[in-house]
Formats: sequence, structure tokens, C-alpha cells
Amino acid sequence: MKPFYFFASALILSVICLFPASGAAEDTNIIFKHDQTGVADEVNKIKDFDFELQERERDRMKEWQVEDSAEALRVGDVYFEKGEIDDAIFFYGIAVKIDPANTDAHAKYIDARNIEKENTPSHYHQAMEYWRKGIKDKAVDELVLELKQNPNNEEARIKLNEIESQ
Repeated sequence: MKPFYFFASALILSVICLFPASGAAEDTNIIFKHDQTGVADEVNKIKDFDFELQERERDRMKEWQVEDSAEALRVGDVYFEKGEIDDAIFFYGIAVKIDPANTDAHAKYIDARNIEKENTPSHYHQAMEYWRKGIKDKAVDELVLELKQNPNNEEARIKLNEIESQ
């Protein structure tokens, strides 16, 4: 008789485990509430922004026929030798993204960033930081501030025209 009670109690226990009580079922529901409206819009804007940055990188890579880290490093060197530090930094960054183990790309990227920081006014430098990150509005604001302080800064004027035309 004992085996029957054991079997019956095991059967009842397994049925209870399969169908939780109504209070227990409520605990498993997760309700997402947002205090701010437009959170989904902001997430979509970030995704679009990331895609635009990647698309801009791909376009410049195609333009120079860059397919690997060594080629991106070579293009960065061409820009560096011409004194176009912003573009050199861009391609050194691409070289690092393609091959994070490329120590030459890391070193050249850091050197170019240090040269840029030493040789450019703070507003222009900040504008280039924003531009690299794809934050066009803030880059324009910084360039305008730079031109107010240094009206003869042709490099800032050229970059402002370039950014606004895109």
C-alpha cells in the first residue's frame, strides 16, 4: 500500500509544479514602463546614427580601395605626409578597427592625435572630435566658436563649409 501513496503523492506534486498558483504566475510577468516618452525614437536615432557612421567609413574605404589594415595604414601615412592630420587619424582608426592587434596603427593613431591636439586651437580640436563621432551639430557649433575667436583660421572655415554641405 505504501508504494501507491508514494506514487500518488509524487503525481500530485508534479501536477502542482506544472500549474503554479495564480499569485506565483503574476511574479513572472515583467512590465516595462518608461518615464520618458520617445525612448524608442532615441534608440532608433542611435541605430541610424551608427549606420551613417559605418556607411561613411565604408564609402571612404571604397574610395581608397582599402580592404585590410595595412592598406588603411598606408592611406593614413599618405595623409599624414601631406599634413592632413584629420584624414590620417581617420584611416589610422580604420586600420585599428580592422586589426586591433596592429601595433603600428595604434602608435601612429596616438601620435597623430597628439600632434593634432598640440597644433590646433581647442574649439577646432573639439569640433574634429565631434565630427569623427558623427555629431555634426556640435562640430558646427565648435567651428563657429573657433571662427569667432580666430577669424583668419582658414582650415576651420573650410571644414565648416565641408560639414555644412553634407
